[in-house]
Amino acid sequence: MAVTYESLLPEIIASAPGCPDTLIERHVRAAVIDMCERTGIYQAELDPVTAIANVHEYDLEPPNGTVVHRIRHVLFDGNPLEPTTSTLLEQRNPKWRTDSGTPEYFIKEGQDLFWLVPTPSATQANAIILRVVLKPTRTSTACDDYIMNDFHDVIVNGTLTRLLRMPGQEWTDYNGAGVYNSLYTQGLESAERIARSGDMPVAAKTNYGGIHKGRSKRKYAGRRTFF
Repeated sequence: MAVTYESLLPEIIASAPGCPDTLIERHVRAAVIDMCERTGIYQAELDPVTAIANVHEYDLEPPNGTVVHRIRHVLFDGNPLEPTTSTLLEQRNPKWRTDSGTPEYFIKEGQDLFWLVPTPSATQANAIILRVVLKPTRTSTACDDYIMNDFHDVIVNGTLTRLLRMPGQEWTDYNGAGVYNSLYTQGLESAERIARSGDMPVAAKTNYGGIHKGRSKRKYAGRRTFF
């Protein structure tokens, strides 16, 4: 279930009088994205992926309105894979692009893809499990209710920090921005602790095809709030 950014308008507008609704909504989204990037609080386990023989590249398909910020872990047939980069693999094994066998490493390639190394030598149903950190897209209008409700005050404080420090506006308030920024920083620290401890719900799974798409040759507000 998603909660819209627009739903925070009544609370925020009182502390930023005269600020257009569209601008508030844009900065709510920016605050949510920033929080997710900096804390890793928005996580999901994607549906199991079938490994395809001789295919090393698979799509990341997060829930609508989100992108994968980073991959926390990948399991292949129940065994954890080591995160790495193409640069490190070049040093370990220059032939890694052509080797096949049981995957030992994974590489996140941009926001949309991940690679398995070595390339699976056999097709194996539901062999790949991923847990990922998500963040909303820049065009999203809502976010998961866990993020929007449990971290409501953090988001409000982050939004007001951004709005009140804008120069030359009728709602500009540098002192207020400093207060909200302090509260926002405290909220981020708390959210990061929760993310590290794993004491959070997992976002609903999304259908995950994991099917190669022929790209294997690609180079790589009212009141002041407190958390």
